[in-house]
Amino acid sequence: MIDTPVTYKPKILIVDDTPTNLHILEEILEENFSISIAQSGMQAIELAEKFKPDLILLDVNMPGLDGFQTCEQLKSQNSTRSIPVIFITARTEPEDVIRGFNEGGVDYITKPFNHREVVARVQTHLKIQQLIRELGTRNEQLKELNELKNKFMGMASHDMRNSLGAIKGYSQILKEDMNELPAETKDRFLNFIFKSSENILKMVNDLLDISVIESGMLKLDLHREPFKNLANHHIMINQYFADKKNITLYSDLEDVPDCRIDSNKIGQVMDNLLNNAIKFSRPGKNIFIELKNTGNRIIFSVRDEGPGISEEDQAKLFQHFQKLTARPTAGESSSGLGLAISKKMIEAHDGCLGVKSQLASGSTFWFEIPLK
Repeated sequence: MIDTPVTYKPKILIVDDTPTNLHILEEILEENFSISIAQSGMQAIELAEKFKPDLILLDVNMPGLDGFQTCEQLKSQNSTRSIPVIFITARTEPEDVIRGFNEGGVDYITKPFNHREVVARVQTHLKIQQLIRELGTRNEQLKELNELKNKFMGMASHDMRNSLGAIKGYSQILKEDMNELPAETKDRFLNFIFKSSENILKMVNDLLDISVIESGMLKLDLHREPFKNLANHHIMINQYFADKKNITLYSDLEDVPDCRIDSNKIGQVMDNLLNNAIKFSRPGKNIFIELKNTGNRIIFSVRDEGPGISEEDQAKLFQHFQKLTARPTAGESSSGLGLAISKKMIEAHDGCLGVKSQLASGSTFWFEIPLK
């Protein structure tokens, strides 16, 4: 037996004290909508709480609570305030129309009913309601992203201020006491200045990259390149940083065909993966780099023996402005943007970037791109 997917039918609450009107509207709408019926204003208010309709068709002329009073009560309650109400009426006087809108109605359907008009008005307002909900969700997402961005910018400004303070302080000492300082102290101060300026430059570059990506202006300069040579080149660049932490790099690079890539951007991604593996590995550990050819795709991977990444952090890895639980093992700087930038650059090559990791068992970051 094959299960057929259940299609959601929007829920309509029809409120009218005249059975004939209820029957006509139910026949018009029951094919495409899930229908519930109320024959008074009080019953409509109770049903709206339980049935939770997506839209209410509400008769104006009813004994007891009329349609306007019923709508007023629906709009006064948090649980039913956002449900769109379309009035059913034979009245067309301007004052009645204006009162209906003032009470919170979104539209009118006049008697006698026109089948096509009823369906069109209901579908239109359901679509508007759906768009309003989607807009609300997107606004919440933008608000969260803006808060993350502000938090990140605060941290980035703090890191930059510290680095600039170090540059200013050490350069001032060198300027004022150059001749009196021992050579070893001068070298140490110059090293601090170089490292601090390097941190600032990387952070600025990351911010510029993410700005270009978010504006949709990321462009690739594609040329046919020897991929294995590119990988060897960036392994060699990062060998220096591995040696400083007594970390051993092992590479197993298959011969792969030349492929059409933007070598600067692919090199940037390689550097990011290698640099992260070195940052989060303790001295004496190993890092394993592989390049594989699957026939129609190239896979580049970097496996470390670091602390691993929790499932919670893995869900945030490739998002912008994220700071994770794990910290670099030697106080290295981290903007939190590198992986988000890398993911976009690989996707621009029609590829994908991913991670496999468990806490205390290291991490493997990899990307694959098609051979074109």
